[in-house]
Amino acid sequence: MRVQRPAIALLVVIASVMIAPSRAAAGPWTPEPGHGYLKLWLKWTCNCGFGYVAGDGSTYDYGFYTEVFTNAYGEIGIVPGLAAWVHWPIVETFLLEDTRRGHVGDHTVIGDPTIGLRWRWLRVGRFASALEAGVRLPFAPSGEVQPVYGRDPPHDQIGALRVGTGVFDFPLALSIGYGWDRFYLAGSGGYVARTGDFDHVVTWSAEGGGSFDFGLSLRVRFVGWHSIGNGAESSHHESPSGIGSGTNYTGFAIEADYPFERDWWIGATIEGGMFALSRQTQGPVVTLYVATRFSVVEEPSPTE
Repeated sequence: MRVQRPAIALLVVIASVMIAPSRAAAGPWTPEPGHGYLKLWLKWTCNCGFGYVAGDGSTYDYGFYTEVFTNAYGEIGIVPGLAAWVHWPIVETFLLEDTRRGHVGDHTVIGDPTIGLRWRWLRVGRFASALEAGVRLPFAPSGEVQPVYGRDPPHDQIGALRVGTGVFDFPLALSIGYGWDRFYLAGSGGYVARTGDFDHVVTWSAEGGGSFDFGLSLRVRFVGWHSIGNGAESSHHESPSGIGSGTNYTGFAIEADYPFERDWWIGATIEGGMFALSRQTQGPVVTLYVATRFSVVEEPSPTE
């Protein structure tokens, strides 16, 4: 195993995320000042026989591959209508089979954090709209860390695993949403400007969900990530992680959670690609998470 940062630094990162205010709610809504949301989750991705989709649309079987990520997302309200947020893949582990030698390579890194602000600029009754902007910082090492070979002899090389981009991303998005007492609908459209001659990206999402009398909540989400091809050809990658330039996908997610204490939830998500995939493995992706809602301001005492 190769860990790219000292263990003590990892402990500091985990501690700082655990005490930082946070969110996990999607859409244009923002928490009240001093209130926030924190979500911690474990994400597992595998090549479960679906193969790798290359940039030319071809699909290749390349042997064993899996990713295990530990993630944190946090959000806190600053002033009415304005929230700060952070998303950090704290530890990312990539396991890739070398089909020529018959062993599995292990690559463990600290992921790239993204920090940003969300401004709810419009609220009319139950309808809201927000602008969101952020920056993704390149903490994970860039470059190729292991060749990817086909499963069958003669095991031709079909790509090379990447675990970091080495570039800055600047996402900007507009979101809208409408909430009923127990159900909501939300959508967003955005643009990601990328440095390092990487293709810029158009993004979108659409989702809806609700809760039941016994506490269970369900959500369905559709997302898109579409490179626009304005970067250098030399920056395009062929990596099962999808990390690099030129990645495309349209996917879905189904999520469910249940409250086990006041302001605490446990949940699970299953995700997969639907169509228009390129330069990444096809999944599936399974997530287990715990989330909490909190306040860093003193609540008024109940009056008689």
